[in-house]
Amino acid sequence: MANNKTLCFKCNKNKITYPCEGCSKYFCLMDLTKHRQILNEELNYVINDYDQFKQRINERKQNPQDHSLIKQINLWEIKSIEKIQEKAQEYREMLMKSSQTCIDDIEMKLNDLHKKIKQFQNENEFNEINLNQLREKVIEIAKEFSNPSNMSIEQNSRSLINEISIILSKKSTFTKWKHNGITVAGGNGEGQKLNQLNRPGGILIDKKKNIFIADYANHRIVEWKYN
Repeated sequence: MANNKTLCFKCNKNKITYPCEGCSKYFCLMDLTKHRQILNEELNYVINDYDQFKQRINERKQNPQDHSLIKQINLWEIKSIEKIQEKAQEYREMLMKSSQTCIDDIEMKLNDLHKKIKQFQNENEFNEINLNQLREKVIEIAKEFSNPSNMSIEQNSRSLINEISIILSKKSTFTKWKHNGITVAGGNGEGQKLNQLNRPGGILIDKKKNIFIADYANHRIVEWKYN
């Protein structure tokens, strides 16, 4: 309903003005129309932002692997595997080199043993003691070949790779909703009674499950104790 003539907030002229409930200011009809157009444009911006954000949410749901931290984990995995592979190849080369040295040493001992066997055969002068010595030498060389004393694997407790951890600093505030419930506050419009709310602007539930509501148009904050 039109008021008596007052100053228009926009053009600052004395005209018949109309209130805008949202900003509690008065505008002439022309400026109120422009004001509403601006509000509609801003609403369209909000809707556009919402649509874009909703699209990003849907894309994330469809492609959870696109999360930036997932990409960091994948990179850490690749780098860690590369480091392990490099270290494993280094140890393999070291082992093969040491193994070849061991084989060369065993072959030298076998050659010496072969010379002694040939010597006994050629001279035809050997006895039980010589045979036992040859037999023990063969056993000793075979044991050295099967279990070289200069090679072993030792596990080191020091981490080979840089470990990472996932730190969740904020837990989800969403819990499973019950399918039924009760109305604890609301309705009944303007006033100061506990059963009245007029354009509530915010709600908070504390650790004791008490409910606090910013009752905007009634100019107050109201607390409802748990139960």
